[in-house]
Amino acid sequence: MRISTRIWIAVSAILTIASLAIKFYFLPAVERFNRLTVEEQMQREMLAFEKVLAVVATAADKNMDFVRRSFRAISEEKGIHVELRRDKILDEQFGKKDDYAQNDFEREALRSRKPAFREHDGNIEYVYPLKAQKLCQSCHVTAEHKPVALGQPLGLAVRKLPLSIFTDSPISYFTLDLFWQNFALLAFCMIALIVPVWFWILRPLQRLADKSDAIVHRRDMANEEDKVSLISETEQMPEEWRSIRRIIDDAHDKH
Repeated sequence: MRISTRIWIAVSAILTIASLAIKFYFLPAVERFNRLTVEEQMQREMLAFEKVLAVVATAADKNMDFVRRSFRAISEEKGIHVELRRDKILDEQFGKKDDYAQNDFEREALRSRKPAFREHDGNIEYVYPLKAQKLCQSCHVTAEHKPVALGQPLGLAVRKLPLSIFTDSPISYFTLDLFWQNFALLAFCMIALIVPVWFWILRPLQRLADKSDAIVHRRDMANEEDKVSLISETEQMPEEWRSIRRIIDDAHDKH
């Protein structure tokens, strides 16, 4: 097999292996990284949102009507992208409302008291239980007129983002688009390096090898013709001379 053929096979194999590694390992890893990054950002934003609610409740100074109006305004603000749900524990205190948990996913978050993520209807959703803090006990009481227990979920904060956030984020650009550009540049550089090597090194060497093969072939053909001529001359010799000739040829072959 020619050297040039081996080099092309090696380059093709390297690029193929790299492409398979990208598809089956790197791309899934990048998707997981993007997802974890977005989820971590949503968690930080929700913690900040909870602190904002705490500041509003503290500034209200036990004015529950002011707190309800403020929370309602916050929930309806489109730029915040957070919806508030309340737990039924507040029904006895404020009466029934229509802003309860809306599906099993949200109800499970209230029951377990644990935040959770899910993909639904083209969105990634994050539900965060709003648990009773010390300042909440001054307003929220049970049916027995006792302060609610610390850590008791009083409601949920629900954050929704479109799934396109994973592909439209700057992180996606640097980890996917920019990577593919670099990979294409690497493949171009490898091919650009092989082409001059082929024209200036491999092709002259191939020509030299072809000429060497031609010279060796002509020499072999000449040796064959010499052998034929010797054989014909030997056949014209007497039997005694032919025997001597065979002995001499055998001695040459052994040496």
